[in-house]
Amino acid sequence: MGDRKPLILMVEDEEELARLNARFLTRKGYEALLAFDAAGARALVRERKPDLFVLDVMLPDGDGFSLCEEFRAASDAPMLFLTGKREPADEMAGLTAGGDYYIRKPYERELLLTAIQSLLRRAEMTRQRVTEATVLARGPLTLQIPRGKAFVDGRDAELTPKEFAVLLLLAQNEDQELTGEAIYERVWGAPLNNDKNAVRMHISRLKKKLGEEETDKFSILTGYGGGYTFITQ
Repeated sequence: MGDRKPLILMVEDEEELARLNARFLTRKGYEALLAFDAAGARALVRERKPDLFVLDVMLPDGDGFSLCEEFRAASDAPMLFLTGKREPADEMAGLTAGGDYYIRKPYERELLLTAIQSLLRRAEMTRQRVTEATVLARGPLTLQIPRGKAFVDGRDAELTPKEFAVLLLLAQNEDQELTGEAIYERVWGAPLNNDKNAVRMHISRLKKKLGEEETDKFSILTGYGGGYTFITQ
């Protein structure tokens, strides 16, 4: 990010709490945008590209889980839930929707700060991994590594940075089965812990964007134990 302050979008319907958190993060060196409902969040995202999202679950015009899924389809920025929803099922729903971390209210602001710092650090590690090499070709698939672009027979697959990092790891280890835990640790830069659906969801989106079901020239296979193998014909 260089000298640019990381941009954090906070979606929170408790306006006083949102403003207090924004002031706190500003003092800590971040730029904070505030939205008090889902519509406001969407409007801000059309204008700016946040480096991290902090999402409440209960919003006046929707819910944070759906908003997370919506933003996740176009962004790899970390998604942190900050909510009063305290049941384990709620946390699982947040992680399944594409969230990276879940904090229950009430909370200490230092915990929020630590989580943000950790998630941004992991995101930067992912970006660095994507830019370490040059071009990798596997059958009809060409990965332009510094650009983070994947092409299938010349067509841009339009992958997000994290989807590209997963594909690159699989392609670099062609014909070798990699466990979900290994993929998560290499791409996300952290132990898998409770985020077991993250790799599966990224693989599913990869297969669709690459048009894997429409070709017999390459495939991403899922093993009986849940591992993944990239192969070319």
